[in-house]
Amino acid sequence: MPFPEFLTSNKKRTGLILSIIVIFSGAIPLIIFTFFADPAHPYTITEITLETEDFTKIKAHIYTPKNMTGFHGGIVIGHGFTGNSRHMQMLAIELVKREFVVVSINFRGHGNSEGYLPSFADPNMINKLVLDMKAGIDYLEKLGNVNKIGLIGHSMGAMTALKTSDLYTEEINATVIIGMVGNSERGLRDFFGQNDSQSSSSYNLSRISNLLIANGRLEQMFTPEITLNFLKEYTNRSDVMLETLYGDFTAGNASKAVIGSGEHLFEPMDAHIIYESVAWFELAFYGGIRWDISLSAIYNQLFFAIALMGMIAFCFVIILYLHNYLWKDRIINPQKDVVKNASLVKLILYYILGAGIGATLLIPLGILFSEVLPVSMGQLLYAILVGTALGTLIMYYLLIRRTEGLGLHDIPQKIKSICSGTYGRSILYGILAALLLASGITLLANWSTVITLPTIREFGAIIGFAILFFPWLLIKEFFFRNIQSKLHFQNRFKEYFSMVGIGFLIDTILLWPLMLLTWGEGELLGFVALALTVVIIFSFIQQILVTWVYMYSGRNILGSTTFLCLFYAWMMINFYPFGLPLF
Repeated sequence: MPFPEFLTSNKKRTGLILSIIVIFSGAIPLIIFTFFADPAHPYTITEITLETEDFTKIKAHIYTPKNMTGFHGGIVIGHGFTGNSRHMQMLAIELVKREFVVVSINFRGHGNSEGYLPSFADPNMINKLVLDMKAGIDYLEKLGNVNKIGLIGHSMGAMTALKTSDLYTEEINATVIIGMVGNSERGLRDFFGQNDSQSSSSYNLSRISNLLIANGRLEQMFTPEITLNFLKEYTNRSDVMLETLYGDFTAGNASKAVIGSGEHLFEPMDAHIIYESVAWFELAFYGGIRWDISLSAIYNQLFFAIALMGMIAFCFVIILYLHNYLWKDRIINPQKDVVKNASLVKLILYYILGAGIGATLLIPLGILFSEVLPVSMGQLLYAILVGTALGTLIMYYLLIRRTEGLGLHDIPQKIKSICSGTYGRSILYGILAALLLASGITLLANWSTVITLPTIREFGAIIGFAILFFPWLLIKEFFFRNIQSKLHFQNRFKEYFSMVGIGFLIDTILLWPLMLLTWGEGELLGFVALALTVVIIFSFIQQILVTWVYMYSGRNILGSTTFLCLFYAWMMINFYPFGLPLF
């Protein structure tokens, strides 16, 4: 059979082949720009374990120039809250290309490090993180050929870098803070009435050498105006401007504030911020730019995006093959008009009302669940799930039950009916789909962009979280598939894209106004905008994946709920650190 005919004779096979081509089209260049970004200045990337002064074992990625003759500058990088060392890799690669030795740490509780992140309400919280950054400094000092040391931090890491620079001013020659200005940790505790004039987070700006301040133009918390005000505080001048160098590197009082183009989450990948950070250490350590700065970070982002799209497409096709195998001898219930007497518009409005009820329960439920999940902000996420489920269930009992003429005992039967009877196959399908997508993303992202391979304790947490999430996500899935049953498309792709759009709309419609109102409104309200940004992005990803799994799991909500629980728990573990409640 000729290859073109072989390629087009089967749609699933065509999709499989094309997705593999896209994966390799992105992955091969991504490997090159990760490990061989500058052949003229080669380097190695290794992972080591560091031990802090309080005996916490933290993981760090070490970026070492292969040309290690003579003395080199060394830089310790600290990521932000919910980040990890791979999140800072593009910046680390640009620095090691300049023959800096780079130590990119995973703060305690983050990535694959041990320990727990203290609560932001803990007056000693920042000192714990300083111990982690100090372990990176100690590693550089023990090398013997590092003569100058600098620090870079993003968000929480920036807060830590400032405190570390203050405590070890004789050892730190330059500091770059990204996505943070001022005393963020203390500001959060002040808001919650936990002010302490002797706070460990207090620092003396005059002791911090050669400070570069970098924020994004779309930054949720720290606007260009706030950034400029912080520069005024550091320089003790009122006539300063953005993108302008002040002071002297030799005297240790050089300073500059720069503005990238993006928002908080993607500031460490912003080309302008990366360029300015690299140039800052060149000027601080060597007095000038030794050779032209040529960034390759933009290519890492581009080819990762290509490879990721190919990987997701590949997983979607494999899910189709799993569907054909598991349901080849079964008749699938199409699940049309599960709710007979309520229109699509009414169901959508009922869900939004239910989500509104859930929002009113967020704070009391958050307090109630403060000790349920061993991750920072975990209680809030669990409260959102429980509140939304309870709200939609209330809507079902108060409004839908009456229009359908159902008794109170009929609603559990309604839920049972949408499980279609293929319980075992659907649950197995959900597990396999979750493992497939998690494995595919891990295979691609763990070495390039974000640590996604769970540790042993994280495996246990994922299973525990999935069990906790199941009843609440089952209720949510039940309501969503009631809505989907009103879509009378013969074409599955039209049904799929319509439901993804509807699902994303109703899941986030109450979040958008609050996010936009708090965006750029200072540190505390801006943090709300940042948190909502993450929730909205995750909601979009969730709708894309879960709707597909539901449609090919025998249209059984047990399959999609199982998938959603495992994937939700895995994503939560990837991004939220092991630690105490945030406040």
